[in-house]
Amino acid sequence: MQVDGFSGPEVFHSLSLADYVSVIAVDENGRIPLVRQYRPALEKWTIELPGGLLEVGETPESCAIRELAEETGLTPKGHIKPLPYLFPDTGRLENRLWGFFTEVEGAVKPGWRSETGVEPLYVTHEELQEMMLSGEFNHALHVALIGLALAKGILAFSKQ
Repeated sequence: MQVDGFSGPEVFHSLSLADYVSVIAVDENGRIPLVRQYRPALEKWTIELPGGLLEVGETPESCAIRELAEETGLTPKGHIKPLPYLFPDTGRLENRLWGFFTEVEGAVKPGWRSETGVEPLYVTHEELQEMMLSGEFNHALHVALIGLALAKGILAFSKQ
């Protein structure tokens, strides 16, 4: 493939993966549901936003609602707000990260059980901020989504 700015033929490698979808949610008490799960690729437990892979034929919005329900047992209150999509790695990956923000109903769906290896936890805005600053919450794409929500004014941290 010949590309402007390169002196000759170049070989480029990329991976075509399913799109990612993640959701920032806030409950009636102002807490943000996160999920703690074991990630074999890292060989460690991580703390992340609820989310997962977009299934064939599924819209990003319906995926966000499904993943929120599967991982936390929570349901959005009304329409969920899309954030601008992101490219996770423009040098290697062809997929996108679709992010959403929503307020959620206070109660977990009756009969809901967490997925094996996925544990929901709830934090305040200030606790999430501290987790980000300490590196405890360090999923780069999720930190970026939180940054977008802060920039759009739909999420706020206290000033320090």
